[in-house]
Amino acid sequence: MKKNYAWILAPVIVAVVAWLLLVDNEEQKVLDRLEQIRSLAEVRDQENPLSRLGRAKQIGTLFSAQTRYDLTTLGHGVTTIGTREELTRRIAAGRSKLVSLELGLLAPDVQVDGDRARVNITGTALGAMHGGEGRFMDVHRIEIELVRADGDWLVSGGRHIRDERAAFSDE
Repeated sequence: MKKNYAWILAPVIVAVVAWLLLVDNEEQKVLDRLEQIRSLAEVRDQENPLSRLGRAKQIGTLFSAQTRYDLTTLGHGVTTIGTREELTRRIAAGRSKLVSLELGLLAPDVQVDGDRARVNITGTALGAMHGGEGRFMDVHRIEIELVRADGDWLVSGGRHIRDERAAFSDE
């Protein structure tokens, strides 16, 4: 009788372990994608226009064709960017204003549901702008939305939750 239970129990254990590994694997793929974007988005040296555009194009390929950003809590409303080309232009324009930019991704909470994922994360930015005095520092809690397309996770949008620096200064 014990052998019969082993034959029934073994496939159940294998299925549970495989499911746990698959879920963890997809969560890790999502985090790896965000780390890739973070690394590409940083500005460490003066960029010439061609390298700035090349870096922006690289970043743009990691986003879905159309993206949507809810920046209502920052007073900017909801923005939809209709093409990767438009997104690339906006990224390149933003990078042209920066002398330096260091980014951090802290306390990620990943939720994968089929071909969709949401990541609640605290993002930090430390940098300097051309013509600006000194450095800036921002800390924001955001939710990033991703979709899986052809096995790859692509950012499809995001939502600003709160300005963490403002939350600390209000206390």
